[in-house]
Amino acid sequence: MQEWDLSEEFPIETIKKSAELGFGGLFVSHDYGGLALPRHDGSVIFEALSQGCVTTASYITIHNMVNAMIDTFGTVEQREKYCTDLSSMEKIASYCLTEPGSGSDAAALVTSAKKEGSKYIVNGSKAFISGAGVTDLLVAMVRTGGKGPKGVSALVIDTDTPGISYGKKEKKIGWNNQPTCVVNFDDVEVPCENLLGAEGQGFNLAMHGLNGAGSISPLVV
Repeated sequence: MQEWDLSEEFPIETIKKSAELGFGGLFVSHDYGGLALPRHDGSVIFEALSQGCVTTASYITIHNMVNAMIDTFGTVEQREKYCTDLSSMEKIASYCLTEPGSGSDAAALVTSAKKEGSKYIVNGSKAFISGAGVTDLLVAMVRTGGKGPKGVSALVIDTDTPGISYGKKEKKIGWNNQPTCVVNFDDVEVPCENLLGAEGQGFNLAMHGLNGAGSISPLVV
């Protein structure tokens, strides 16, 4: 842990190797390569992992949160496309809620997703995103409607989509072996089929994620 932190190394191969033990899909159904564990069991696992490296364990909680959100709220097509690869950690994921202006207040976010035909055009920025610049997939909370929580939706976005860019890696006191930076969306085109849940359901999805897999993160500190 100390060597990783001093060298600011994100131990991606070690993280992916943990998938051999099922740590990429702890709460995901067996159909998509997961272990379908209850939250208590996941808490025990992350508490143990944090004794080795708290920063790495925390990232794995985030990856599991994203995978579980897609498994819970996604369509069959979305689960087949993403969950199996996330459970095996063939792909790894980031959760995009926090913004420069509104922090983690999901009801106040301003990143926009305007529907044009069969796609959404996403513009805005997310801040302090764990794994940003390395991960393959984002679950991003965006504004598809008016102000307040009912205007928020969730999109699954592949990071190789044109228009996504990243800011400088944040300088932190510790926690350096987990990259954290701004994610920028500049006219990013996302297929409407990548909408997670229904339009306007994003606030509830965000809270579900944070109250479920995300609530385990403090246990690793």
